[in-house]
Amino acid sequence: MNSVAEKMYGSSPVFNRAVNAARMVAGTDVTVLITGEPGSGKASMAREIHSASRRSNGRFRMIGCAGIDERQFEADLKATASGSTLYLDEVADLSLEAQAKLLHFIESVEARHAGYPDVRVLASTCTDLLSLQKSGEFREDLYYRLHVVPLALPPLRERTDDIVLLLKQFTADLARHHGRKAPRYSVTARNLVKQYRWPGNVRELRNFCQRMVILMPGAIVQPADMPLEMRRDNATAAKAGLFSLPEEGVDLFALEGDIIRQAICMSGGNRSKAARLLGLTRDTLLYRVQKHAIEI
Repeated sequence: MNSVAEKMYGSSPVFNRAVNAARMVAGTDVTVLITGEPGSGKASMAREIHSASRRSNGRFRMIGCAGIDERQFEADLKATASGSTLYLDEVADLSLEAQAKLLHFIESVEARHAGYPDVRVLASTCTDLLSLQKSGEFREDLYYRLHVVPLALPPLRERTDDIVLLLKQFTADLARHHGRKAPRYSVTARNLVKQYRWPGNVRELRNFCQRMVILMPGAIVQPADMPLEMRRDNATAAKAGLFSLPEEGVDLFALEGDIIRQAICMSGGNRSKAARLLGLTRDTLLYRVQKHAIEI
């Protein structure tokens, strides 16, 4: 597959599994159901599957399933040009009536009925369709029509090895797009980015990079420059643990270094404030920072 790994960026094992699955299906015409949390990159993956397929010269048509005009839905489906890829975004949002129309469309396309275009169907959802099917909110027959090849995208919090890579790549891409000098990130800022849970996934990280490019072109981003929710999330994580001694014991040196890093992050890189958080003098903090080779 030519471009999934390059354009979507990432090299972590969990991401590579999704890319490899996409590579396997790109050269076929089978229906693919892409699952994942909001912002995890489902539409991007669908576009890349299309770009690597034999239909790449055709149109990639996306229909958002939330709030569609049910009276026009079937006509909209049939209006897709032959040779195209039809991507149905958040298919779980379809009403039962619209689901029936989609099922009829897919069956007619697969049977090559007259009046129906030659299209490949991709769909996505952030919802557990099987649970909806069992509760009667999603048609069982449509579920199995869509669930030919499921492709699960991991949330960003499970791709921790990719976060700094994405941070750098998005920042560089967006700086070029906006014609601005890319900001840089201090070590403490990068640590904060890595520790944040990213509930909005890749989309939230990209939005963050765009904000930094626009508001801090060419500057060095410090924790104090970052969104409050990121600093709060890190502070909550810092309070949540590390002080409950496990049965196997701890590496005290590593623990001390980790606590110092957290204090530096919580203080936005302010050495005096970090020292106060730890009950140390500023000189003692700086000595321990040097001992642990911590960059500020």
